[in-house]
Amino acid sequence: MDKDELVRLRAAVAKLVVENAIYAPVFERLEIEIASLEATDPVARARAILAGQKAIA
Repeated sequence: MDKDELVRLRAAVAKLVVENAIYAPVFERLEIEIASLEATDPVARARAILAGQKAIA
């Protein structure tokens, strides 16, 4: 998925989270994926990926 698609999905899931917090983990995962795509520094990307792995575990 590209960044634009992830941003659109994040907006849609944000609406779902407001209605039902059960969707919060999906929203968090999208936030992490977007952050990793936006990071230009390799260390920042690695940190974003690791943060995503911790959030899933």
